[in-house]
Amino acid sequence: MRLILYGTEADRNEFMCSLAALPERCYSKMQVTHYLNYDSFIAGLGESPPDVIVIAMDGADGMEGAIAAKSVCKDIPVLWFSNDNGFGVQSYRLGCAYFHKKPVPPQVLSAAIARCV
Repeated sequence: MRLILYGTEADRNEFMCSLAALPERCYSKMQVTHYLNYDSFIAGLGESPPDVIVIAMDGADGMEGAIAAKSVCKDIPVLWFSNDNGFGVQSYRLGCAYFHKKPVPPQVLSAAIARCV
């Protein structure tokens, strides 16, 4: 499974630690491509669409990433993790597969990924 992660370096580290803590062996073989900035994220979506898109960027940057992801890759599930619950309504409007306020415990991450496969 190929996953694209849009977030800061700290977001990537937290995501990878949560992923490693999951008991499901299939998640350990997941290919994760990380993007730190918006332009490279959009370019990466256009090059080779992933199986799942994870937005971990906070604030308006995260919202812009989610909007772009749903625009470029309409049929690919988007998981959106933010430090602000207020974006939950926007995630619903966009049709994101899952939204959760950070921090994201491993069991929540597992449920989110399971919803996409």
